[in-house]
Amino acid sequence: MKFLDSTRADTARRFPLRPLFASVLLVTGAFFGQAAVAPAADRTPSADRAGKEGPPEAPARPASSAPLPFESAVPALLQAAVARLRQEIENGPPFSLTERKRRIDGLEKLLAEPGVDIAEKYRHVLEAYRAELEYGKTVEAYRDLLRTEEGERLVDFLSIGRLALYYQTLDGRESGMWDDRDRQWHRLAPRYDRAIALGLRAARKLEPPQLLPLPLPGPRSPSP
Repeated sequence: MKFLDSTRADTARRFPLRPLFASVLLVTGAFFGQAAVAPAADRTPSADRAGKEGPPEAPARPASSAPLPFESAVPALLQAAVARLRQEIENGPPFSLTERKRRIDGLEKLLAEPGVDIAEKYRHVLEAYRAELEYGKTVEAYRDLLRTEEGERLVDFLSIGRLALYYQTLDGRESGMWDDRDRQWHRLAPRYDRAIALGLRAARKLEPPQLLPLPLPGPRSPSP
């Protein structure tokens, strides 16, 4: 279920993935695209004449030649991108943590494999960023363990984009909200139980989308 476009500016401030995502595209895109563009200095009149007579032979790159600048920079850039993604997951709202951490663990193992082509690693990193960005446009309901100082309980979670994260016990008698400012769960008043129950049903496509009178957490100070 697509979330309202008016919340995207707020969620972008809460989880600034797009700038780093753009830098990965620019730097690695330049690397993967450089072979398709021939330098202007290499085009001579004789080369143009040869092109008219027949297709020129592509010069083979010596096996012992030094790697190109971008070729050396891409692995380090991908490592930094994955490290930043893990940091944001650990410091952000704890929604779908099992799934998201499993994705990061797989990425780190993939980047450490010397036999995997750099283009394949790049593709998987971009897919992980797209998956994280997609969370900001969806409303999801799932069942998982709620971990607090009192222990662990199996509850239903309602994740509204990156804007808010709620929980409700399986009997529907207790609800709470995650506050990213103090990184704690706060129990909500009983009057919100019905709204969260309706939100859970709507996220599971058991009810049509509707407005929910729910409290929202305050903005978190941007991380340095």
